[in-house]
Amino acid sequence: MNRKLGVLVVIAIAAVALFTLSAFATDAQMYFSSDKNGQNRVTNIQEGDEIWIVVIDNDQNIDCDIRDKMSPDLKIMDPKTGAYIVWNAQAGRDDPVTLYDYLEETGADTGVFVSARAFQIGTRESYASGEPHYFTHVVDRLPLNDFSGGQYLYGSLTGVGYADDRGYFGGSNGLKFHKGLALYGIEEIWRMPSYLRLFGGEGTEYLVGRFENMDTLVGMYQDPNDGTDVAIGLMKIIDVEATISWDQEIYKDANTSATITVVDPDENLNCNEVDAVPVFIIVNPGSWNPVVDNSPTNFCGLKRTGG
Repeated sequence: MNRKLGVLVVIAIAAVALFTLSAFATDAQMYFSSDKNGQNRVTNIQEGDEIWIVVIDNDQNIDCDIRDKMSPDLKIMDPKTGAYIVWNAQAGRDDPVTLYDYLEETGADTGVFVSARAFQIGTRESYASGEPHYFTHVVDRLPLNDFSGGQYLYGSLTGVGYADDRGYFGGSNGLKFHKGLALYGIEEIWRMPSYLRLFGGEGTEYLVGRFENMDTLVGMYQDPNDGTDVAIGLMKIIDVEATISWDQEIYKDANTSATITVVDPDENLNCNEVDAVPVFIIVNPGSWNPVVDNSPTNFCGLKRTGG
């Protein structure tokens, strides 16, 4: 009886220990915030907004007396356009964690970690340039600190049928269109908006990508000490319908000045900069005249190349 009782006691202690260990293991959570304290959770954003990344993971609350830091494997991407976050993780290197992108605990014993910096969801290629096409939307400007990629193109490579061939621009001096392992040359690509040379001169050319309204951004976090603990967060880039109005309904003649007012919160990409948007006036019947060879002369061409 004593031997059986002893075995039962050992089994009971082992069971309690197993339960205790499993109770300490927690599943991580991930979301996005509009403030650096991680308190204002957001799921809908507009282009130009800055977001902080928030992870709740009590397993990483190593020391309850200090604000812990970690630099985990973390990704945010837009599956539709191919844009992805510029995140440099410590990845097991011995350098101090603060040399890389990292998350810091909001308090000494909270288990809530917020990114050390904010990430801006889209911007303009240039606010200072006098060239109108530089006002186009891009995922980021050089040096790429927030997002990269985003240059997926959906079109018909043969020009016939549906626009369901997905490819991307970049990686070659000829600005080729990549689809799978194949390369397709496209003429006059430099006339498309937001093309730049990464190294100047005749260096590698790269077509800067952009986000798309109504797309969903997917965030993924993996616990540095537990590869099976993965958290996912989602947010959507919303779309606001723009309005345009004239200062008069009827103008006396073609020499009369006119004022046009456009209201479009989606175009307010930076609250510290003066944004500019293109406006096209079509005289009925007809269209506008091309400014240069191959410039768009209808809305189809305008939407395809950006102007």
